Amino acid sequence: MESIDDILASVKAEYEEKDNPKLLHKSQQLKEKLVNPHAIAPSVEVVENFPLQPGKNNLSYSHEDSVLAQVKAEFEEQEKAQNLKEQQQLAEKKIKQEQIKQQQREALASQAKEWLKNLNPLSEEGLWFEEFAYAYPAKLDAAIDYLQALRETQP
Repeated sequence: MESIDDILASVKAEYEEKDNPKLLHKSQQLKEKLVNPHAIAPSVEVVENFPLQPGKNNLSYSHEDSVLAQVKAEFEEQEKAQNLKEQQQLAEKKIKQEQIKQQQREALASQAKEWLKNLNPLSEEGLWFEEFAYAYPAKLDAAIDYLQALRETQP
């Protein structure tokens, strides 16, 4: 007789085998247990949680509830794994977007350096840029924002 904990451990091993094919034999053991329901015995906790009903085969009732509880736990575990996977995918996507944004900013920084070298400080644009850059800690930051704004407004 195996307890629910043993069965749950087998279910967990089944889901972990997707990442590690070495655990395939445990999955097959679990399937054999599910095919032969007499091999699964209800635990003391499951039996205690379900009251006896007169006129029914309580042993069979507890056994069915045990299997249902196992299936329910299996689905809950699948759902948790799916939610965790989705959260990881979102986090990875966010990190990738930040990396792309950083790469774009680095590319724009090299263009901004070149633009600053060629900027005539006494021209109309140069005088405007001096006022614009006054609020920034560095002219390079101001040039990056200025060039980015120009890109966004140009078709």
